Amino acid sequence: MDLKSVRKVICLLQKHPLIAELEITNMMGLSKIRIRRSPSSSSENQASGIEDSRAGTMNEKAVSITSPLVGRFLATADSEERPLLLEGDTVAEGDTVCYIEALRILRPVISEVTGIVQQVLPEIGQSIEYGQPLFLITKSDSS
Repeated sequence: MDLKSVRKVICLLQKHPLIAELEITNMMGLSKIRIRRSPSSSSENQASGIEDSRAGTMNEKAVSITSPLVGRFLATADSEERPLLLEGDTVAEGDTVCYIEALRILRPVISEVTGIVQQVLPEIGQSIEYGQPLFLITKSDSS
């Protein structure tokens, strides 16, 4: 494949974020290109767009609790327990709100605000990036 063809494929993938896998083989079978997106990459892009639009409509008291590190989102340390935070729950500054699993070690995420949980953004087990919003919190009047 020449560079022009590769650019066309890249443009195609950018225009169609729901394409999860693409394989191209030329007629002679001499060159083959396989592109796979991670299962969550297209859904994460869509989710971030939804989060951005929702954040724009939130009032000034809404803040997000963000991930302090890269890892996997866990709502509780034990899968048998109730999640630490659900929508509508009250959270206080200093509370553990969830865990991020990194290198097989559970690391707690601590709240820096007091308020009510509006939304839990990631799914349990979802890969999380540094600084990614985890919860939307409506700050209490006292904070």
